[in-house]
Amino acid sequence: MSTPESPSLLKLLTLASAAVEGELNADLRARLSADVRPAHYAVFRYLDPAGSRVGELAQAAGMTQQSMGELVAQLESVGLVRRQVDPADRRARQVVCTPAGRAALALAGERIAGIEQRITRAVGETGMRDLLNLLTQVVNLLDGGRTGVPGELER
Repeated sequence: MSTPESPSLLKLLTLASAAVEGELNADLRARLSADVRPAHYAVFRYLDPAGSRVGELAQAAGMTQQSMGELVAQLESVGLVRRQVDPADRRARQVVCTPAGRAALALAGERIAGIEQRITRAVGETGMRDLLNLLTQVVNLLDGGRTGVPGELER
């Protein structure tokens, strides 16, 4: 239960996610393109390295195909993804990372690691391990194992 003195779990998770994405986005926009926004992370978050169809990305992200298609088109315009013929079904097209997109993912990975290191310095190694394990338990409890997050993280 949320009170003014004690925010709810949902509020804290939302604020924490927004803080991490905000810091990440400021860095990525400065290094990649001012057009990259947190909404675009949905494409990369669910994009299979071998390629994904827009419909698959939309379903995984919980959004319409039209909305996901717009995000893909925006990332295509800045050269981070491209659409190609799906080798499994030549009538369909799939989204794949370009070399610039793979470099952007590597940069994002470095920045996320840096953010995690800052958090670890603030809460300690045990605190970070506990935080990750507790969040993993919450995910596994509430999503019925759909995400495939391992039960106990080694860090």
